[in-house]
Amino acid sequence: MRKIVVLKTTKLLCALWLAELGVASTHFPDYPVQPVREYKFKVEQHGVIIAAEPVDETQAQKEYFRADLRARGYLPVLLVIENASGSEEYMFDSSAVGLAEGFEVEGKGARKTANAKTSGGIIDLTLLKADGSIHDVAVRENLIKKHIRSSTLGPGAVVHGFVYIPVATEGARAEIHLQVPLTNAKSGEIEVFNISF
Repeated sequence: MRKIVVLKTTKLLCALWLAELGVASTHFPDYPVQPVREYKFKVEQHGVIIAAEPVDETQAQKEYFRADLRARGYLPVLLVIENASGSEEYMFDSSAVGLAEGFEVEGKGARKTANAKTSGGIIDLTLLKADGSIHDVAVRENLIKKHIRSSTLGPGAVVHGFVYIPVATEGARAEIHLQVPLTNAKSGEIEVFNISF
């Protein structure tokens, strides 16, 4: 009788341990976000500061995304947007972020990725959900979770998250010219922020 209880307890502990491993394996650490002025690539207009940080290093991609995204034709780029104006309010539409007019994504694998999975030159997350090159559902969900969200930025507000840009799978990465439009909530004017990295 005692052997049966020990056996059942051991099986239960093993099952719990395996379940814990499963949960731990799907944990993706948050990417560290700094104050917007500390980034190398940034632009400021009318009191709004936008910074971009491309995650080029394979090791960092594996740490935060659990995948070598460059090998799949993706470059994750962190955007940090801060409304440092004293009184203006801006609307940010993440679907309006794109590559500058005339910017061509070139190199092995890049055109295929760009043609199959982009909107405005960057990766369209609705297409990413069905991307067969990323077999791990948890990895796809993490990419979507870390994507920058549309929001309204009042004075002092900050929003951050990733956009995914198609790149060549091999060779040196070409300079990328990103455009981030914001709409002034009061005047309705659209201001386009151009940032290169």
